[in-house]
Amino acid sequence: MRLWEKGEKIDKTIEDFVVSDDYLLDQRLVKWDCLGSIAHIKSLQKIEILTKDEEEKIKKGLLEILELDIKGKFIIQREDEDVHTKIEGYLTEKLGDLGKKVHTARSRNEQVILAIRLYSKDFLIRSKKKCIELALSFLNFAKKNEFIPMPGRTHLQKAMPSSVGLWASSFLESILDGISIISSSYKLNDQSVLGAGASYGTPLPIDREFIREILGFERLQKNSLYVNNSRGKIESYILFSFLWTILDLSKFSTDLMLFLLPEFGYFSLADEFLLGSSLMPQKKNPSVLEMVRARSNTFISYLFQILSIINNLPSGYNQDFQETKGPFFNGCDLASSIIDAGISVVKNLKVNKDALLKGFTKEIFATDYSLKMVKKENIPFRDAYRKIAENIESLSPIDPYSLIKERRSIGGCSNLCLEETREVIESAKRDTENEERAFKERINLLVS
Repeated sequence: MRLWEKGEKIDKTIEDFVVSDDYLLDQRLVKWDCLGSIAHIKSLQKIEILTKDEEEKIKKGLLEILELDIKGKFIIQREDEDVHTKIEGYLTEKLGDLGKKVHTARSRNEQVILAIRLYSKDFLIRSKKKCIELALSFLNFAKKNEFIPMPGRTHLQKAMPSSVGLWASSFLESILDGISIISSSYKLNDQSVLGAGASYGTPLPIDREFIREILGFERLQKNSLYVNNSRGKIESYILFSFLWTILDLSKFSTDLMLFLLPEFGYFSLADEFLLGSSLMPQKKNPSVLEMVRARSNTFISYLFQILSIINNLPSGYNQDFQETKGPFFNGCDLASSIIDAGISVVKNLKVNKDALLKGFTKEIFATDYSLKMVKKENIPFRDAYRKIAENIESLSPIDPYSLIKERRSIGGCSNLCLEETREVIESAKRDTENEERAFKERINLLVS
């Protein structure tokens, strides 16, 4: 029996339309809904709605569900409607009327928000670890190739001498900024919601701080109406926090597709990272890079789906919120797979020094010549600029290695501050490990 049923008959076409595939999406929330229910029954026992014996029996049933879920044997069917109904149905079948008590003073609305908050904590920790691995991959690549000259480009045209280290560490620093944003979304998500009910709390004296503490949330989302109003907002911010990294990998992929061209040949990937053509035997295509670029746009669409759904909704729970679950989960899955692909590419990218050096034709030294003239002849830069512009063809190449060594300003080719950046990565790694340890300890205490 569905949690909202009161004996009325519902048209099957309408029911199927409203439920849609939501029950399938709920499969990944089984663990988190069970953990939320364990916390809830502890709070019911605390205010003597349940006896200690009743709490233990319900908890035993919830732990059984957790085991079945691990084995892939707790399957939500369409007739179950959602994870909450499935779990309560299992408990009622095992425990009779006692199983029905699990929903006392609770709404499905706060249940699903709590389950998504717990799911998101786990996802954010796992994904931040991946972003840190991605940052380390770029750091190692930049360090290994720190002083290898590379033509710098603007408008895709040759601009000034640069280095592979400068190019790679530009993505590295941006990814570190992205990790900071992900950390902020972790903090925003780290709010307990149980006790909010269906937007307006409950007349029973539920100890919301007690629930917050045993679930391991950093703080309590106090206003019960805002709990429901925040659904979709926090999910969209979580996806937004990964957008920075997704955009970085999209730009990196576009750069790399260009530089892998035979006409450039700056870099190369092993054949195992390249796909072929069904018609042309010679083709070795950087399909993974094309799909990172394409799927970055798909990821953006998931973010905007959520924002579009929650825009202009009235206060309180609305069934519209159900539609935010699909794009949120899809966005989480896609972000994870894009980051995985990025890590593999960076770790296996090879540098072709000869091709890079061939790119240093005489016009790329024009700005260096202009500035040397300013320093030597003590003339305004604009005058030197014009003189050099009029004599581009007479310029002689300069050793790019020596030019790179001259760029000593912070952030320049010979002063990329990579060891300082490594310390930032290690700090982020320690913070994430601490978050993971604290989260696991709370979960273990809850189920022990």
